[in-house]
Amino acid sequence: MDDAQSPDTLLSQSLAVLRHCVSTLETAAARAPTVAVELRDTIAALRGVESALHQHRDALRRAEHFATLGRLAAGLSHEIRNPLGTLFLHIDLLEEEFREPTPESPTVMMQTFGEIRTALTRLDELVQDYLSLVRVSTIELGVQDVGAAVQAWAVEMQPRAAQQGVTLELEGHTTVGPLAFHPSTLRRAVLNVVQNAIEAMPHGGTLRLACVRTATDVQLHIRDSGVGIPAELVSRIFEPLYTTKPGGTGLGLYIVREILVAHGGGVTVASVEGQGTTFVLTFPVPA
Repeated sequence: MDDAQSPDTLLSQSLAVLRHCVSTLETAAARAPTVAVELRDTIAALRGVESALHQHRDALRRAEHFATLGRLAAGLSHEIRNPLGTLFLHIDLLEEEFREPTPESPTVMMQTFGEIRTALTRLDELVQDYLSLVRVSTIELGVQDVGAAVQAWAVEMQPRAAQQGVTLELEGHTTVGPLAFHPSTLRRAVLNVVQNAIEAMPHGGTLRLACVRTATDVQLHIRDSGVGIPAELVSRIFEPLYTTKPGGTGLGLYIVREILVAHGGGVTVASVEGQGTTFVLTFPVPA
């Protein structure tokens, strides 16, 4: 194995090998009754090792998660200063207009209230994004029909897509079947990606959500026909507090990645400028 790989990656690879070994031995036990007892003992031992590795990987992920939260808290304290400064500035402006009103005061005050609302929205987004990251390490997964959930989330985003002239298409949601997931948390991840996709099509386009089940995982492909992501930026889009959007928190796609990791899966992206972007959210199939 590559020494440069992270401990989490190495543990995940080891778990995949163990699962393959267990599956192979179970097949062998079914086909060879004379050695079934010995094989079952071996399988039980391997499952014990697998359980221990799972616990070790979960502990490692929790430690990494909270270390990251500490770094983000420092960054957020800086980010929060900007909208707070805007609030103080415009509150001062309102006080001046109330003390010494002019014929233009009603217009000025309306504009000022608009700026205050924008700053409050920015603050709320920063706080909610951070709280999402705090909670993601404690979610409990339950097996449900993921296709029905994806359909409900698509219906929720349909008005926003239509407003932008975007046609939203669904594929494979009626046949993808069950998946272990946390509904409200996964909804946040999917809607973050969908919102980005809609914003990437300012003049309209097509957004397709395709559910795919393979022998080893369940995938949700979110593909847009938008402006695409410059090649030099693709490797950075999942970094915390990195954004190219005015007013963006820089946490949206980082949250997506953390939510997928909490589900035992991952997220990848492929993009071509001028043609569009595809995010693939991958989850392990229920045992």
